[in-house]
Amino acid sequence: MKLFATLVILFAVTMAHAQNMPRRPESTKTNDLSSPLISSPLVQDQIFTNTPIPEGMVWVQRGKAWIAREDNSCEWCGRPMTFKQAAFDKKMTSMWLLEIALTVTDIELGQACLRAGRCREGNPLLGLGSRPAEYGIRLPSIAAGWLATAMVRKGDRNYHVGGMKHWYVFPMIHQTMSTIGLISATMH
Repeated sequence: MKLFATLVILFAVTMAHAQNMPRRPESTKTNDLSSPLISSPLVQDQIFTNTPIPEGMVWVQRGKAWIAREDNSCEWCGRPMTFKQAAFDKKMTSMWLLEIALTVTDIELGQACLRAGRCREGNPLLGLGSRPAEYGIRLPSIAAGWLATAMVRKGDRNYHVGGMKHWYVFPMIHQTMSTIGLISATMH
């Protein structure tokens, strides 16, 4: 009987028609995602290198339109810079050089542990843990991560398009993986 009642309720629910709900009032705020975009100097359909923008602001794409936002006010509102600045400034270089140091230390401690027979390689990508395989896989992945981080961080200076504000998460993920390997190697 309970099964029959449940089936009847489910049938009634699926047969009910949707009702039109009252519409929300239209908002004029540009940071309200449900509002329609109104053309203004801070909202553009297309941007060009000579599109005017106030000092300290960057263009951020929302749908098909570009909106001017203050530097560092959102995730993709970082200060635009060249690729060279994004890849080789002090913060970026120190984060990735620390990752390279952690990786080399992890590989060498892991090799000593493998030679002593106290541990085995747990990462299936590295196979049996040979030194050339580990360096050949991990160092290019660090270089690819460095390049990818620089690309998302740089934005575009010519168009005043902002870059990623929290770029440092990517090197921290790499550093965490190497630190886990170091802890594992030192515990054995």
